[in-house]
Amino acid sequence: MKALLHRYILQGRTVFLACAIAMFGFMALRVWSITLLGSDEFREIIKYFKDFEKFSPVPFSSLITYTGRVARTFNEPIVLFVILTWTISRGSDSVAGQLSRGTMEMLLGNPVSRAKVYWSQILVTTIGTLLLSTLAWLGMVFSVYNNTVEEIVKPPSISIPYTPLEIPLSTAGPAIIEKPMSDYVDIWNFIPALTVIFAMGFFVAGFATMVSSLDRYRWRAVGIAVGFVIIQQSIRILAISKPEYNYLLNFTFFNPFDPEGLVNVLTEDPEQFWQFWQYRPEGSIRLSNLGCHCLLIGFGLLCYFIGNVVFCKRDLPAPI
Repeated sequence: MKALLHRYILQGRTVFLACAIAMFGFMALRVWSITLLGSDEFREIIKYFKDFEKFSPVPFSSLITYTGRVARTFNEPIVLFVILTWTISRGSDSVAGQLSRGTMEMLLGNPVSRAKVYWSQILVTTIGTLLLSTLAWLGMVFSVYNNTVEEIVKPPSISIPYTPLEIPLSTAGPAIIEKPMSDYVDIWNFIPALTVIFAMGFFVAGFATMVSSLDRYRWRAVGIAVGFVIIQQSIRILAISKPEYNYLLNFTFFNPFDPEGLVNVLTEDPEQFWQFWQYRPEGSIRLSNLGCHCLLIGFGLLCYFIGNVVFCKRDLPAPI
């Protein structure tokens, strides 16, 4: 088992290092870019896009805050691309990749069971997914503690009751002060974003591994896994575009993958954070922290176990 783990670590180290550098660097840079636009300026911009609020998993009022804007970075396409690159590349290699290279027959010629060959690859993939998710969080933490934000302090004034008028008490103009970004952002509020990224990667890796156990060509396993992700994202876009298609959210794993929403639940409605469902004031229901993680990890485990059964019982083709 130890030799298998060492073998798979060496095989995946190049892809992992590239993904790790990309993940940490992008998160640090993306959070830094948030400091270039103050909350008041962002509020003025976002009010012109109220029609697009239906595409956002959280209200625009939450996105105006620094916490909401930082949480948005965990759902950026590049973050998804990095996680999917790692999980699909390693999942597709678990069986089909080794059959394609002709190394599976030589590997099984040693006194090692198919189950050990299968689950040792999964262990390396899972640990790598967890490390990449943690690096996303650490990149955010690094940027939060190394950047400042500018805030506009208006001079004191008196409001006239029942009117929108204000009488300034000073002739001085607004003052601009710099404060550490950490004064506005609590890094521990983003742990749910870290864990749900891991859960999503765990599910995709499980699906890619299951497909790999059914096939003998890695390129085909990769194509099926990538096509599955694209179809799932297309279903989500269609579901949120028109109310009559909202039911389609029940058929895509991008529905429980909601880092922004989970951070918002933790900060705005912590009493429902550990529940399976979150009941909103307007009467709608959405998955809460427990529900999102249980679905993604549960289906990921199901895919892994299906792949294990198939791989342990199938007749392996001879290397070409």
